[in-house]
Amino acid sequence: MKTLILILVSCMLVSCGSSQDLKVSAEKNKVLTELVAQKKFEILSDWASPMASRSLNALANSRLFPWGSTANNINLSGNGNHFRMYGDSISMYLPYYGERQISNGYNTNNNLEFDGIADECDISYHEKKQRYLIKLRLKKNTESFVVSVLLYNNLSSDITVISNHRTSISYRGRVLKLEKEDSGLIN
Repeated sequence: MKTLILILVSCMLVSCGSSQDLKVSAEKNKVLTELVAQKKFEILSDWASPMASRSLNALANSRLFPWGSTANNINLSGNGNHFRMYGDSISMYLPYYGERQISNGYNTNNNLEFDGIADECDISYHEKKQRYLIKLRLKKNTESFVVSVLLYNNLSSDITVISNHRTSISYRGRVLKLEKEDSGLIN
């Protein structure tokens, strides 16, 4: 009898805690839906995940990466970066770790940078997985990017960038509301 009462009390406690999680999740989902509908958000990435290669492993072994990083998981804490969407405008400044297949010349910045309007933009919502997928095609000079942005209900994100000049890289971060005066975008 004591076991039955203990099980019932445990079930009640678990159900109370999970309903609160659902409420928080529903609120965050509402916030995310608004941000995507307005196309007015910013992503700050905490981690970069480049395609591991022999040269990246050598750099990781020589301890040139930030503390707590490996060749395929680099800590971006304290490293300024952003992905911003404000209407049709995109601003992307992400540090790049990986290998170039095609040289961009001397004295060029190695980061992934773009300011302007995407050539293609497709936004879809996956009901079963409860996440948004934003697919973008960007072009800067001779380099083209295919950018996939996954936005989750808990306001976390995954960004994958595929370039015609470099190996692919992914970023994990968090989604924030973007104010116009803070956007830093070219209109």
